[in-house]
Amino acid sequence: MTSMPAHSDDGRDHASRASSGEARLIAVVVLIALIWPTSAPAAEKIKVTIPAAAVTFASLYHAKAAGYFADEGLDVEIVTVSGGGSLQALIARDAQFCVTPGTYQMQAFEKGQPLLATAAIMNRNAINVVMHKDVAREKGITEKTPLADKIKALKGLKLSGVAVGSFSYQVMLYYLQKAGIDPQKDVQLIGIGSGPAMVLALEQRKIDAFATGTPIPDAAVARGIGVMIVDNAAGEDPDFAEFMMNAVIVHPEYARQNPETVRKMVRALLKASGWLLDHPAEAAVPSMKPFLGRVEDKVLADGVEKVRQGIPRDGRITPRAVELTESFMLKIGAIKTKIPYEKLVTNDFLPK
Repeated sequence: MTSMPAHSDDGRDHASRASSGEARLIAVVVLIALIWPTSAPAAEKIKVTIPAAAVTFASLYHAKAAGYFADEGLDVEIVTVSGGGSLQALIARDAQFCVTPGTYQMQAFEKGQPLLATAAIMNRNAINVVMHKDVAREKGITEKTPLADKIKALKGLKLSGVAVGSFSYQVMLYYLQKAGIDPQKDVQLIGIGSGPAMVLALEQRKIDAFATGTPIPDAAVARGIGVMIVDNAAGEDPDFAEFMMNAVIVHPEYARQNPETVRKMVRALLKASGWLLDHPAEAAVPSMKPFLGRVEDKVLADGVEKVRQGIPRDGRITPRAVELTESFMLKIGAIKTKIPYEKLVTNDFLPK
């Protein structure tokens, strides 16, 4: 009887050892993947231009300081370019976003440069007008004087906005026309710069009054230099109850090519707006300091308290805001015709 050949276990042992070795190797690889620090994808660099440093940009400042942009994977740089230059940087593609009054957008549209307003972080005019205290005393003006009389008191004075043609300059022009004052004959209207330069010029009597966003006029009042003539940040003038004050503007082509980036920006800004509405104004001061560090904390807190009244939680730009902004621009001759809402505003990037 022929015996069957004995089966060797060598093959099975070799296969078993190989399988065990592969399992250990996979386990090691998985462990390394779990504990080894992986590099996060690089944040997308974004430049945002604004026309002046002011508390009216509180949502933008807080989104940067609180890390909301970083949470969205965005590395945002905020650059101040005086007046309409902020929007020109966007048109020239030197910036991806511009947060600015819709007045500049309307002027660009008339010049054949259509842009899109995707959201708002401020929907009420917050440009204030402050007058040197000595001039106010000579004119018999106090903060409690009726608005119409305060505006008439601008006659014969040297006045300034941030820059010639800037929104603050246009607000001053609007008030002159409203009071029946000829801006060419009855006053000297200039653009002297922004921020501390305006306060210094007022203190040195190089100008008699100026217009710009809070808290710069408020700082002049706090220092005992000026008297507030128009406090739009606090809602004094009903003409500006709704306004395209600070819209988040992009180039249409950029929005088409980078829709998710636009959504991220808008989402971060609205998160900041919500935070500002839900927390005491004093809590926002640390977020303002990197951008307005030379302004006293109390003035910053007071400014935030005022502008919060004009921050829309949903970021929506209403047809009424566009209508009142257009009316303002038509009255001062800055645009010639009305522009349809849908040519200026899109709600496609707002959270659903």
